[in-house]
Amino acid sequence: MNRFSSVVLIGIVLCTSGNDRSFAAGNGDANANVASTASPEEAAIQAAAYRARLAARAAADEGYFLGRRGDFPAARKKFSQAIELDPRFSPAYRLRADACLKMSDWAGAIADFNTLIRLDPNYAEIFNERGFARRQLGDLQGARNDFDRCIALGADLPLAYGNRAEVELMLGDNSAAAADVAQAQSLAATMPDSSPASPTPSARENQTRHKTPRTGTSNNAKGTTR
Repeated sequence: MNRFSSVVLIGIVLCTSGNDRSFAAGNGDANANVASTASPEEAAIQAAAYRARLAARAAADEGYFLGRRGDFPAARKKFSQAIELDPRFSPAYRLRADACLKMSDWAGAIADFNTLIRLDPNYAEIFNERGFARRQLGDLQGARNDFDRCIALGADLPLAYGNRAEVELMLGDNSAAAADVAQAQSLAATMPDSSPASPTPSARENQTRHKTPRTGTSNNAKGTTR
């Protein structure tokens, strides 16, 4: 499956935390109110940050379309450019992690997941994704800890339970694995359909953050499916 297809990228909306909506989330009134009360120096700083966010979004959009064409190395460079322009633009880290996973760069993906977790330590789905990358590197206990954290944060992701079950089997904990498989099947049976994804990262940035139960790591692929 093309990792950057519109269906796959439904999960990218989950990257839009409060950190991402600070300057360029389309809230013109809020920006105007801030500008009206800021000193000239503060207004200049805010204007520069706003321009950097817009430039980062544009670079991420370019990377997105490169990924759609399957050019993941070029896409990763664009996402890196977006991060250089605005280090707090978390969708760029998420997209770059996706590109790393597609290229089997597990360590690179983990580095970006670590950053996303620092930006939002309650971002449950990222623990699931990092757990998958850790499992690929043979860090089974680290992977299990990440799946535990994802589930503890209240993300009812069937794939998180399935991923944890797979690691539990590898660790020899067969009873825990059986319980997780049963839970994954139960959740999957009641899972609603996901809503359509917006076409680009900058468009998705303006959507409301929500849980998507289909987000998670596929046990049958090298990347993640959303």
